[in-house]
Amino acid sequence: MTREEFLAEKRGEKVTRYRQKHAAFYANPSIARIEPFKIADRLYYVGDKNVCIHLIDTGAGLVLLDSGYLGAEHLLIDSIWRAGFDPANVRWIIHSHGHSDHFGASSEFKKMFGTKLAISRVDAEMLRNKGENAVSKIDYPYAKVPTFDRELEDGEIWEIGEVSFRFVLTPGHTAGVLSIFFEATDEGKTYLAGMYGGAGVNAISLPYTATLKWDRACPKEMLESIEKVWSEPVVIHLGNHPYNNHTIEKREKQLLNGGNPFVAPKSWHTFLTDLKGKIKNVMAENEKLEEELKALGL
Repeated sequence: MTREEFLAEKRGEKVTRYRQKHAAFYANPSIARIEPFKIADRLYYVGDKNVCIHLIDTGAGLVLLDSGYLGAEHLLIDSIWRAGFDPANVRWIIHSHGHSDHFGASSEFKKMFGTKLAISRVDAEMLRNKGENAVSKIDYPYAKVPTFDRELEDGEIWEIGEVSFRFVLTPGHTAGVLSIFFEATDEGKTYLAGMYGGAGVNAISLPYTATLKWDRACPKEMLESIEKVWSEPVVIHLGNHPYNNHTIEKREKQLLNGGNPFVAPKSWHTFLTDLKGKIKNVMAENEKLEEELKALGL
């Protein structure tokens, strides 16, 4: 067995566990459905229990941050209607990074509503290089990779209607992760809303980085990216997945007690500190795996 074969086998084990964890959702996506809700003025949650999708009413059309899993397009369309908006008015979908659980509905929105799609230039290039390998043909045999209308750069500022979006390249989970910042108001006060664009640490484990080289995931870069956005004065912390900012728990608290738990100045640093710990744990696991490979003569 070669080193690459050994690591591919380890990655296969991780993928199998992931598929088993999500099997019920793949079979019936509606089990992850939640009612959409308002986070702040013009800012709504229209995602599900597995992946975050945020809707911003810019005054010149709607913008979505990501579009969720393949196979769950109907949940997103339903949530947009239930939030009081028409999906046909979604002008842009801005993607945090180039993984299929974040661009799942994008091609359908483009075909159905003429929605335009944006992503970092780095991940646009990655998806072009990967081609159809960017989507699991086992899970989604007919899925296609979206084509993008705008490719964003580090530090770019993009004004859409009355909202100014600022993008910071934060590589690690993929080489082209975008963290996204913009102002949002709640009860007459203006705050910085922010989303760290890719926090999953499986992607930086050795079985992935050594066998999926087109993603260019890197734990060292991920740590550097945290430092890059550490000083951002985020008060409304948006998750990329609900576990990032405890989206579901905050909503339950809001329904029970009122108020707005999404206005939470400590959430950003709590999340980033926790992410640092997860990255360092994966780096330690990578070192142990390297020792195992060395002992096997690989």
